[in-house]
Amino acid sequence: MREKPKLYRKRVLLVLVIIVGVWLAWITVPMIYNPIRRPAPMIRNHILRHTPIGMCMEEAIEVIESRRRWGDPVINPDDGFSHPSRFVYRPDGRITAATVGEQSVQIRHVFSRPLLLARNVRILWGFDESGKLIEVYVHSSYAK
Repeated sequence: MREKPKLYRKRVLLVLVIIVGVWLAWITVPMIYNPIRRPAPMIRNHILRHTPIGMCMEEAIEVIESRRRWGDPVINPDDGFSHPSRFVYRPDGRITAATVGEQSVQIRHVFSRPLLLARNVRILWGFDESGKLIEVYVHSSYAK
C-alpha cells in the first residue's frame, strides 16, 4: 500500500517538471533566435559586434536593414539623438538631454506575448559629422 503514494508523488513531480520546462522554453527560445529580446546590455553588445564604433553610416545602415529581426530603421541625416541619461546644463538654468552626434539612426520595437508585459526596445546609433559611428544606446522598458 505504501507504493501507490510514492508513485503518485513521482508522477506529480514529473508533470510539474515538464510544465516548468515548457514554460522556460516558451520564455527563452525567442531570446535565442532574436537577440533584440535580450536585456539591454546584451543587446548593446550584440549590436556593437555587427556595427562597431567607427563604422561609417552607410555601412551601418546596410547592416541594420539586412537584419530584419532588429526592426525598421528611421534614418535622421540632419540630427543626432537625445541621450536620455546624459544631460546638458544650459546658461539659462535649464537642464536638457544631451544630443549625441550630428546624424542618427533609430529602431523602435515592441514585443508582446500572452501573459507577459509588452516590452519596448529603442536602439539609437549616433554618428559624427563625417558619418562615423560614435555611440550606440539601447533603452528597454515595459509598457504600462
